Amino acid sequence: MKTLVAITVLLSVGLAQASAAPILSISGRGLSAASTAEADFLNSVHSGFLTETFDDNSFYSVGVQSTKIVSSTGIGGFSTIEVGYGGLCDSGPYACDSGIAVLNATESPFSGRFAVSGGNWLDSMDARQMDISLAKGFNSIGFYITDPNDAGGRLSVGGVDFEFDNIFGSGQSNGRIFYVSLFDQSGLGDISIFSNNSDDGYGIDNVTVANVTEPGTVSLLVLGLFGIALAVKRRGRG
Repeated sequence: MKTLVAITVLLSVGLAQASAAPILSISGRGLSAASTAEADFLNSVHSGFLTETFDDNSFYSVGVQSTKIVSSTGIGGFSTIEVGYGGLCDSGPYACDSGIAVLNATESPFSGRFAVSGGNWLDSMDARQMDISLAKGFNSIGFYITDPNDAGGRLSVGGVDFEFDNIFGSGQSNGRIFYVSLFDQSGLGDISIFSNNSDDGYGIDNVTVANVTEPGTVSLLVLGLFGIALAVKRRGRG
């Protein structure tokens, strides 16, 4: 089952205003549901989309940490904004404060994160905040996320926060996987992913940026009311 959330306030504004808010879609839990959601997303995109699988070993140095990693396909960059500390990101050759990394099953201190296609994924290395800076000209993004919300967190886009407890369910077990997609008709800006705990993180894979057609106004109305019920909070935290 796929969950859709529109962050809108529809009490006294028109649907045209409501459609300007970002819309978040979350797949059901598990690889089968996540793969179906990815296929649905790719079927909706226009030509000219870009997908990053992190599997180009001639471009990426697997296991090497950096505060910023630029995509090989031009979709944008991924940056550590606030590092984590303690836990498995400080094990072996890794240090939590050295930034994010492209990992594979061999070069990883974690057991709950894994590649969806090929052999590599981008790991947060337990960063408290990681930002995705997208190339301009796209109104949507879709990606797999593995091992989210062991201990809470949130995703923030366009000044709107989506709490992990609301979108994934609280206290997920190790190794869970979902497919996440975001749409904003005005174009997506930077996306921030926060983890509540210093030793909690996630992996992302198969990141696609694209342009898609705006969802219908009837769907927006339903989703907007659902978004109000979730009481998603505006950004006001560091």
